[in-house]
Amino acid sequence: MAKITNNSLILLLGKKNYLVRPIKFSCEFGTTDLRKLVGKKFGRKIKIGKEGFTVVEPNVTDFLRKAKRGPQIILPKDLGLIVSVTGCSPGWKTVDAGTGSGFLTLFLGNLGCRVYSYEKEKRFFNIAKKNLKNYGLKNVVIRNSDITKGIKEKNVDLVTLDMKNPEKVIKHAFKSLKLGGWIAIYSMHIEEVKKVFKELKKYDFTNLKIVENLNREWQSIKQFTRPKTYMLAHTGFLTFGRKM
Repeated sequence: MAKITNNSLILLLGKKNYLVRPIKFSCEFGTTDLRKLVGKKFGRKIKIGKEGFTVVEPNVTDFLRKAKRGPQIILPKDLGLIVSVTGCSPGWKTVDAGTGSGFLTLFLGNLGCRVYSYEKEKRFFNIAKKNLKNYGLKNVVIRNSDITKGIKEKNVDLVTLDMKNPEKVIKHAFKSLKLGGWIAIYSMHIEEVKKVFKELKKYDFTNLKIVENLNREWQSIKQFTRPKTYMLAHTGFLTFGRKM
């Protein structure tokens, strides 16, 4: 296991999880000095008050749950769907537009993709830039620019759009994508999906489909197993197409 440094992100895994740096840390269970963990390996057991925790190295989903948010984000259930439908893999050249808080950019970068991300709003660009810096990715380029004016990258494997009026980018995406490359567009409303689908049909895209991903957890209480009362239902629509 890796050793903890002064700049390490630490996940305290217990009844409640805490994502922290090696600092003097306080929570509802008590106070502890996490600086004493520097130089030691992840996997140690510690106590804060009477509560036990395991010190583990956080993964990308741990980080995203605690990362700073600006505009709406694409949730993990939809991030995973983008990867599973497109087959996105390490080494892919990807373009992400409407960076927002940087969640999709960070997710793809963590997967091992080379990511070029576009965000025209300065305040969102700054949030995303800070999140990416905190996670420590080196394979991501983020630009404070308007993608509707064009995409610099060529021979791209995947273009993802989570932005207002994404139909205005489809012509640029088609030019930038390699043959067999994918486009994935996240939309909150079906009215936007209709505009996107109409625009996609103007170009040589195949495998066109619209997906809504609903997520319902189950629970087991004593001898009874049943769906939870509340579920993570509609978050958005994903529209996919592949250049032919």
